Amino acid sequence: MHRTRALIVVVILGAGYAGGLPANPAAAPDAGAANAAGIEDIYVFRSLRESRSAPGAFCDAAKIGFTAIREDRYSFKAVVTRAPDGKVVDARTHQAGTLHACFDGTPGDPDVNFYAEGVFAGVTATGKGKCTAIAADFPEAGITSLRCFLKLSNLSPPYVAGLLTTNSITSRQQIGDQSDPPGYTQPSIATIRLWRKR
Repeated sequence: MHRTRALIVVVILGAGYAGGLPANPAAAPDAGAANAAGIEDIYVFRSLRESRSAPGAFCDAAKIGFTAIREDRYSFKAVVTRAPDGKVVDARTHQAGTLHACFDGTPGDPDVNFYAEGVFAGVTATGKGKCTAIAADFPEAGITSLRCFLKLSNLSPPYVAGLLTTNSITSRQQIGDQSDPPGYTQPSIATIRLWRKR
């Protein structure tokens, strides 16, 4: 069965597709042009943890607003979906950005402070927020489900504000894309909404 793929670099939600997405991505209007007069751009990424260490100077408490206990580095991969139903078919091939982050707790804690600086799709940003554990050993032993957010500031023009939210998991293997237990896309699928001044 033929599967049509669409690279989601910028997803414009509800922007004039009265009959749904076109079956042929080549026939779809350019997303940037379609939203040229709009105030919002939306990106969907998979974050991939590349390293974890004790906090260094980047995580200075005077800068980030809390005392960090770990420092992470991530790469962002642009998510590729199947156009008819949105199923993710690739979340590892297309490099789209990086993130440098600080946390003050462990993934199983109820709430963890989260600070980050990054570049995605050419946009620089600083973010402050939290990660909240949803359930340990869910959906199976060794997996913790959580959600995170960053309120974004110091954005590249023309953006004046933004928000990053994640649907995340942690596993017994914290670094790289091979989870333990296997089969999970770790650690996060992130949605980033960026806003221009009206």
